Amino acid sequence: MPSTRRARQRLLVSVRGDRRAAAWLEDEILIEFHCERDDEASPVGNIYLGRITHVEKGLGAAFVDIGMSEAAFLPLSDAGRQAVEGARALVQIEREGRAGKGPRATTRISLAGVSLILLPGRRGISISERIVERKERSRLSALMTSIAEGGEGFMVRTAASGAEEHQLRQEAAALRASWQELSGREHGRPPAVLYRQPPVDIRLLRDHGALFDEVVYDQRSAAAAATTWSRSAAPGLATRIAFRRSAEWVPAPDEVLAQVEDALRPRVDLPAGGGVVIEPTEAMTVVDVNASSASNAQGDAASESVLLRTNLVAAEEIARQIRLRNVGGIIVIDFIDLKDGAHRRQVVDRLRASTADDSAPVWVGAMSRLGLVELTRRRRGPTLAETMTRSCPTCDGTGRIRQPLEKA
Repeated sequence: MPSTRRARQRLLVSVRGDRRAAAWLEDEILIEFHCERDDEASPVGNIYLGRITHVEKGLGAAFVDIGMSEAAFLPLSDAGRQAVEGARALVQIEREGRAGKGPRATTRISLAGVSLILLPGRRGISISERIVERKERSRLSALMTSIAEGGEGFMVRTAASGAEEHQLRQEAAALRASWQELSGREHGRPPAVLYRQPPVDIRLLRDHGALFDEVVYDQRSAAAAATTWSRSAAPGLATRIAFRRSAEWVPAPDEVLAQVEDALRPRVDLPAGGGVVIEPTEAMTVVDVNASSASNAQGDAASESVLLRTNLVAAEEIARQIRLRNVGGIIVIDFIDLKDGAHRRQVVDRLRASTADDSAPVWVGAMSRLGLVELTRRRRGPTLAETMTRSCPTCDGTGRIRQPLEKA
């Protein structure tokens, strides 16, 4: 029988000056890596008091000065009556700017806690789809209906499953107080930052802390700060946070960085032969699965079996790689051709199962007769390559060197 042992989840956090790097490992295999500096932290989730500089009805958007180099893009359908040049606007960043475009903003503010997300100005209670048990969904819905005050809306997060009433009331009160303090500064002078997301390690603890068996810091003060935060926000996590010098880490920091370097390369070799090539383009990310040279040297039946196994292993590795590389948007995977329709469905099922635990929502389509599978993954911040590398000034990011033209 296959093992039902739960994979060990660990978070290793390195703090060096204004830089924080967080490595999420599953049985010592890297599944997420985040690195940010204080002056380069993602604005996603930040709340700004801005001013509308101009309105483009043809684009269906207003542009809001929030103090960044590029104005924020605010859909008119979201802006409502605020969409007047010169008007003040309280906005939250939903998506980072890309390719010279400003970030995308919304006026639908949300404040996240460990178990709850406060939705000011919106009524109703919604429950995370990952809480599937009907009895628990009904219990949480009834509790939150009694906790929510007039004009409040709440999203109940997956971490709320099994939470006691006093825990939910305490967190709802804390989020409510944060919103009251924040909205009290709405009459200040724009542009201004009213709320910044916490550092990357605290965000990971807030959003996924219940999953971690151990959280290790290489800086004593950062470990103490995380412990202090968890005692009020996630008490059960506090005993799992520890300080340990990086020289004592297992795996060692160099071994973690080696896995990061591997994730920056286009090709990933598969254990049983063959490989996966991941290439980002302007419109989408293209993934190509290649068989080993020995796979096609067998008879048709044996070859189909070998190719199926290669595709199944590739599906698992692709799920890990798109999460580790933080690839978002449209992804098209070209699997090795399979003749049997049942085999094609088996590969798609494996891909869906392997992406089910991704921290970003993933949708997986069916496989075509040509072996193509389309999936989408919600964009969440910069990709690993954007975080860890810079565009080459010589080749303008193409990665190719021009050959000199011969003289006539």
